[in-house]
Amino acid sequence: MAITVTDEAVEVLKRSLELGGVDASTGGVRLRAARGLGGGMDIQVELAEGPVEGEIRVEAGGIKLFVDPDIEKGIPDPVVTVEPQHEIVVVRPADPPLG
Repeated sequence: MAITVTDEAVEVLKRSLELGGVDASTGGVRLRAARGLGGGMDIQVELAEGPVEGEIRVEAGGIKLFVDPDIEKGIPDPVVTVEPQHEIVVVRPADPPLG
């Protein structure tokens, strides 16, 4: 799975894992697809002690991500980043190339 995690998101996620008491050697962050109220896809970002069956394991910046495979189907070239105003981790499509 091709998923990009920005440096800012890595820092926020590392801090969240520390504050949540998750053992980074086995645990990480789960990205789970959920049906949105408007019929679209929402992404739930949560701390996880380990992966569950069917999740794709991705390492980025020293953290483990346990990714629901439906995310790649719903979001082309997903990017994990931080919404700067509230320091909320979000998953969005990559920006299209300029030109």
